[in-house]
Amino acid sequence: MREKRELAEDAWYSVHTTLNISEPLFQIPEAKAVLLAVLGEAFERYGFEMRGLAITDEEVSFYIKPVDGRDLPEIMQWWKQTL
Repeated sequence: MREKRELAEDAWYSVHTTLNISEPLFQIPEAKAVLLAVLGEAFERYGFEMRGLAITDEEVSFYIKPVDGRDLPEIMQWWKQTL
């Protein structure tokens, strides 16, 4: 099991992830709508600031700053499981 990372409060984290095994999933408008709905639900659940959201055919990248500065692993795990 991986060591737990030490996260700083008031820090912005860069997230870059490939979804759906590099298939051009986000060419489908409905897929983008699902992604944005899940991000909205994650915001309601955890609270965070997000900037620079970029969606390509199969990748998503953004900067995120969790409200308490420490929930980033929980947010990302929930987000990827929900998609």
